[in-house]
Amino acid sequence: MSLNSINNIKLFLANHKVKVKFLFVGAWNTLFGFVVFVLLYKLCQRIFKVEYFAYTTAQIAGTVLAILNAYIFHKHITFESKVKGRKMIIEILKFSTTYTILFIVGLIFMPFFVEVLKVKPILSSVILNIIIIFTSYFGHSRFSFKN
Repeated sequence: MSLNSINNIKLFLANHKVKVKFLFVGAWNTLFGFVVFVLLYKLCQRIFKVEYFAYTTAQIAGTVLAILNAYIFHKHITFESKVKGRKMIIEILKFSTTYTILFIVGLIFMPFFVEVLKVKPILSSVILNIIIIFTSYFGHSRFSFKN
């Protein structure tokens, strides 16, 4: 690798620091959320006889845990928010609002993918997570953590 290539990479990282951190934290949160969804889905399959209830329950519980995980990591790593006290309550409400909107979209599209398009629930979760990664960056950078 040439010195010019290394300098270009450093310049790119300096100019896109938040985006790069967002991708790493997003990758972690996606992995976290996916693993939690799969584990909860497997558990819920044993509890519920109706497949819809199994994957929907896993999706809801998994999303709540993933949102909490995402808030902590995005607040401290991605956006380095220093907000505390009452302002932090507003920040987490804005963060949760962004994810709630995306969550509702996921609740609408998961059954569509599974029941209509006949995509397996786990693959449907992967597809939805990819969509959420891209749309959540805009929501969080322009709304949740906007100073």
